[in-house]
Amino acid sequence: MIASMCRWTLSIVAALAGCATQVGTAAQPITNGSADLGDPAVIGLADDAGEVGCTATVIAPHTAITAAHCVAGRVPLGLRALFGADVATGTLIEVSGALVDPAFDPATLANDLALITLRDESPGGVVAMAAADAAVGTEVATVGFGTTTSTASDGGTKRAGTAKLSDVQPTEVTVVPDPAQPCHGDSGGPMLLGGSIVAVASRGDLGCSDHAVYARIDVAQQDFVMPYLAATAAGTAATGAACLYDGECANGACLVTNDDPELYFCSQPCTHDADCPASMTCAADGCRYPEPSPGALGSPCTADAACTTGLCRQAVCTRSCLNDAAACPAGYACSGTGLELDCFVEPAGCAGCATGGGAPVGGVIVLAAWGLGCGRARRSGRTARPRGSRAGRS
Repeated sequence: MIASMCRWTLSIVAALAGCATQVGTAAQPITNGSADLGDPAVIGLADDAGEVGCTATVIAPHTAITAAHCVAGRVPLGLRALFGADVATGTLIEVSGALVDPAFDPATLANDLALITLRDESPGGVVAMAAADAAVGTEVATVGFGTTTSTASDGGTKRAGTAKLSDVQPTEVTVVPDPAQPCHGDSGGPMLLGGSIVAVASRGDLGCSDHAVYARIDVAQQDFVMPYLAATAAGTAATGAACLYDGECANGACLVTNDDPELYFCSQPCTHDADCPASMTCAADGCRYPEPSPGALGSPCTADAACTTGLCRQAVCTRSCLNDAAACPAGYACSGTGLELDCFVEPAGCAGCATGGGAPVGGVIVLAAWGLGCGRARRSGRTARPRGSRAGRS
């Protein structure tokens, strides 16, 4: 669940909602608001349980902007973008990547911005970005998938309203109800001026009734937003590079690996292995990496971040089996001692050995004389898993 991130803790809370190209009329505040059947580029962020915890706005065909606290610390992301008016009738698209603004401060929620990439192109179009240079007292539009009150649990429906600028600072702006007010689940949503997004909802008061603070986008455009858009633009990824969506690849399709559903690499058409980069081979659907694919379970690694499991031990990507020996797939054994149990390739002659494995060195299993001829992994760790939250990840 996405929940704990956007719970309005003390006086600092993840606030507001998302919006798109057209803002529906709302006579009520979002905390008691009208359903919004428009704003197609305003999306919800749903966790793997289908619960919407944050809002975002699509700013490029495959890119949306949201609050940093909505995505920070997720390994893997495990998020889906919700297009539509609500969870029951909307369409979900996989979130394939995310980048938090390096200037983000999780302690104060300053510079609370992040960009996410969508595996498929936005079916709701995009919203233009603009500078947040309006004067205090200016009316702004608010839209989001949050709750209608601070104690309600009715998030997941897109609602719209208006607020008024009460303070403008170099990196953030504040609004007060006019009459709309953001609430839980609205974090990451935009402040709209003239149909353009100028800021992203970050935090607000505990009761969803007094104010909301937004992170300005214009101050981060040159150093954060535009470089990300350029780096993930269509046709920029070479064969063999990791890819976030099909059109990102310069020479062919973005193919999911056969051994890890979270790994995608750029391919290209081929007839022989010689048609592919040296580290790849020719398969029926194009150039692919030999298994284990880079980053998959059992592949060589030098750091946790190189593995989709989030765990690199003994120079090999592994997975914790501390609480579930069945977590290891066929050909892998749950190995280790005490609280350090991980999945490693089974040595020959050790099929099903519960404590076997051996210490993998450089991707090769070295047998040691431990029990029944089966080696033990010398060290392991637990798999990093995404924390749940309901109102945005913070």
